[in-house]
Amino acid sequence: MSRKTFPASLAFLALILLCSAGTPTPPDDPGAPAPFGQTPTEGQLAWHKRELMMFYHYGQATFSGWDGENASCNGKPWSESLLLENYTPTVINADQWVKVAADNGFKELILTVKHHDGFCLWDNPESTADIANPACKNHTDVVGALRDACTKYGVDLGLYLSPWDRTIEVAGLSTSAYELKYKNALKDLMTRYAPVVEIWFDGNHAGSFDWDKVNDVVFSLNPQCVIFSNGGPGCRWVGNEAGIASETNWNTLNIKQRHLSPSSLPGDYEYYLSHGDCLGDSWCPAECDFSIQRTGDPNGWFYGANDPRKTARELMDLYYKSVGRGGVFLMNVPPSDKGVIDEKEVRIIEEFTEMRQSIFGTDLAEGASASASSVRGSNSAKYGPALMLDGNYDSYFATDDDTKTVEIEFTLDGSKTFNRVQLQEYIPLGQRITSFDIQIKDAAGNWVSWGDGLKTTIGYKRIILGRSVTTDAVRVCITGALSSPVLNGFSLFNDSVSNL
Repeated sequence: MSRKTFPASLAFLALILLCSAGTPTPPDDPGAPAPFGQTPTEGQLAWHKRELMMFYHYGQATFSGWDGENASCNGKPWSESLLLENYTPTVINADQWVKVAADNGFKELILTVKHHDGFCLWDNPESTADIANPACKNHTDVVGALRDACTKYGVDLGLYLSPWDRTIEVAGLSTSAYELKYKNALKDLMTRYAPVVEIWFDGNHAGSFDWDKVNDVVFSLNPQCVIFSNGGPGCRWVGNEAGIASETNWNTLNIKQRHLSPSSLPGDYEYYLSHGDCLGDSWCPAECDFSIQRTGDPNGWFYGANDPRKTARELMDLYYKSVGRGGVFLMNVPPSDKGVIDEKEVRIIEEFTEMRQSIFGTDLAEGASASASSVRGSNSAKYGPALMLDGNYDSYFATDDDTKTVEIEFTLDGSKTFNRVQLQEYIPLGQRITSFDIQIKDAAGNWVSWGDGLKTTIGYKRIILGRSVTTDAVRVCITGALSSPVLNGFSLFNDSVSNL
């Protein structure tokens, strides 16, 4: 599942793109702010809102213990017959897979319908290395079973279709011939198991497809489907397999400037994929993937009965470093060779859920009042800071077009003790804020900085961690922005359980 590619030696210039906020409207009736720079599609906005996603690596490696990333399978050369011989499930309880996710707040699942070894978990019209082959020991349509369970539990479905394929290597097909097969398989998946909200194109030995044409297959069937790859176009790999985004995390990325695709990942990709690009040419936010089990042994991201597991506390730390930094949390939970999510994983995930509920179950900003040093058009009813507290995603605080710094003061409903501050930008109008500070009023009535000083980006969601304090007033100081700040969320929480 490794995302590493061999960086192309391409030189590129670091260009600063000047994005207009649109023509200012008359001061007596400013109206809504114009979108700024790149903005998310409907599908991308829904992706942001899902926040928690689960990855299922399942296939012949679940049983053989050897991932297709290895040159051979336990010393045997890769072949179709070997894949069919290796795949030996007796039970495949996809309903349980999805129920575990749904019960714990995960809104999307991504299944490896074909990993690097080439074995397919559905009747692929372009391959015989699949569950429909008469030599296969279990003919369950795993993709179909997962689709049915996702519909039952109200969870969205995403699919991973590896461009790298050992069966294609063995067959010696040309790139053009394989690209046609790949696009036909993709079309079959997108049609047969619709709706598919995300498609995963792993960059590991991705090959030299015409990726624009491959993407067109997806968009022709679902224009709002989010395509994941090194450079999107829907969402990007975060640049590591540890599930960690940078504290400075722009949702925009210079896809065109860097010529990014599953096959092309030039330069210091770990840096720019983790950070994104301020004023980037495309909206392409970070998806933070990691595995609940150890990876790196022969079974890779597939189930390992004796692999060490992350703890609930470690998952909470990754939540803060992914969702809390404006990205999405994608956790691999590989189903076991018994056809279920192992009880070891289930217990950890449930503990993680209990921890999140304990931390985020009570918003200590509830009942607060708000004021600001500037409000768009002096119209507090439409754009005032109280709208950051109303729980309505589509109502927001805004300033006039020429106002890029602002202080927003929240007077709490009595003294509150907290150590987490959550902010949200209204990203349908773009990502704008470049720096901000959180301040609290101390016992002497002075404003003091909280949370280790000045911060940079916010994006869809930013959770700032800091020391526990007790106060009756909090101030958000926007100290820099590319355009007029637009914010739709402010919350306070107290984390007394994770010790992070």
